[in-house]
Amino acid sequence: MTLCIMASGWSCPAQSPDPWPEEDPIRDHVPVLGVFPPEGAGIHFHGDLMVIDPMNRRGGLRKGDGTTQPPRHYFAMLPYGMVHYHGAPADLRDIPIGTHMHGRFLLPLQGEEETIPKPAEDQLKRHPQGAYNHAILLEDDVSFYQRHGRSWKILGTEQGGGPAPRLKLSVEPVGPPVEGGINKAALFDIDEATRIWKNRQLVGMDEIQAGLEVQVNLTWGPFESLATTDIWLDPESLEAFKEIQRQRHLRLIRSRFLPGWVNEVTNHDTGGGEMSLTLFGGMDPLLYKEIKQAENPKISDAHVTLRTWRYHQEFAVPSQRTHWQENQDPPLGSSGIELKVTLPQMLDGFRPGQVVRLKGHWTYVLLPFDEWLMEPEDFEQASRMRLP
Repeated sequence: MTLCIMASGWSCPAQSPDPWPEEDPIRDHVPVLGVFPPEGAGIHFHGDLMVIDPMNRRGGLRKGDGTTQPPRHYFAMLPYGMVHYHGAPADLRDIPIGTHMHGRFLLPLQGEEETIPKPAEDQLKRHPQGAYNHAILLEDDVSFYQRHGRSWKILGTEQGGGPAPRLKLSVEPVGPPVEGGINKAALFDIDEATRIWKNRQLVGMDEIQAGLEVQVNLTWGPFESLATTDIWLDPESLEAFKEIQRQRHLRLIRSRFLPGWVNEVTNHDTGGGEMSLTLFGGMDPLLYKEIKQAENPKISDAHVTLRTWRYHQEFAVPSQRTHWQENQDPPLGSSGIELKVTLPQMLDGFRPGQVVRLKGHWTYVLLPFDEWLMEPEDFEQASRMRLP
């Protein structure tokens, strides 16, 4: 895919779609439950997060001014799909509407082809990326660029022209080129709504000095520009944001449990059985450490959306761990952690490829009722994304 560079450094006109190779087996890999995708599967896509369904881990990105057809790129997170915000693990519910996001999107998970309504054929001809609607990775600008070793060097500020002149922050990239990123000097809108951080505090625009290397988060700006929402002038300020998000993530997973899926199952003749599992990636390392310390983790079966059932703590099955293995360089989506357990009871959802969640020594929390899957209507509602 090629990039057309404009003032913001991105985007191609809607009437001139990028060349699209007809066949690419890695790009066009179809994910299946129980197998993590190969390296390089799917495509990169970026846009502003405009729609979220946090219960079912789905949403929609708007590219630029929304003149593409369809105007939004709707998606579902893969069961092992990861979200990063402020450089820390996150959930879709943590991301403010309007945040500019980067993602890695694959073709629909096998069996989930109807989850996201498919664009019309004429729309797919103009924008074939619309077919790639299951995300394995979604992250805001600061997470995306920092993960690739990138920052921005401030060149100064200048007054923009045009019908709606706006103050511009002039920057150039520092670090290696990034696929799908801005790889040349750029101008970002900046105004009194931009939050500027230094020494873990809000500061004024007068603290912006040429030569500083900074990190930024972005959102939509008029006339195909990008506007700054936050500028971090020093690493200490960004680390404070990262730690807050990390704590938010720990609180969420300790109440919903660590997700993974079943590799193999052996049923005993007299009830119970054995099961091998792989934990999904993208979680804070402390959570894996805590689940390792729990030799008798409780296990609940779960939906591909990671949702569980009423009183998931009470109905989770206590297990006895018999094996723990940490594999190096796991594929994207996997933690590399495999474990084996014995269980006194085998639930219907304990099948190869099915999603489960593991509870460590965490305080019991009753989840909000609307997160449960209980009645047939709940499953029907969760089967497809309802577009606004």
